[in-house]
Amino acid sequence: MKKIFAILSLLLAFSISANAQETAPNPNKAANADLAKLTQFIPLGETAKKNLVDAFYNKNKALTQPLTAEDKSIVKTQIENELSSNLSQEQLQKLKSNTKLYEALLN
Repeated sequence: MKKIFAILSLLLAFSISANAQETAPNPNKAANADLAKLTQFIPLGETAKKNLVDAFYNKNKALTQPLTAEDKSIVKTQIENELSSNLSQEQLQKLKSNTKLYEALLN
């Protein structure tokens, strides 16, 4: 009886552990989703897409860890810099006019 109880408790522990790993956010998928949202609103060249998906990956990877408010501000500034360096002035103004999308990309 003790062996059955031990086996059942181990089975439960492993299933909870596996479920927790499945729900962890994937920075790569989130980066591609961010890029997809942006490209639906603003057409981008291949170089800009590559640079921005890398920036979004770094942002989403950083956000999977606990960050201070200062660290979050640094990540937000990095994304703003990447957007401004990869988008034209007109594209950047168009993006900033859509505040919901702009904030979603920064946070």
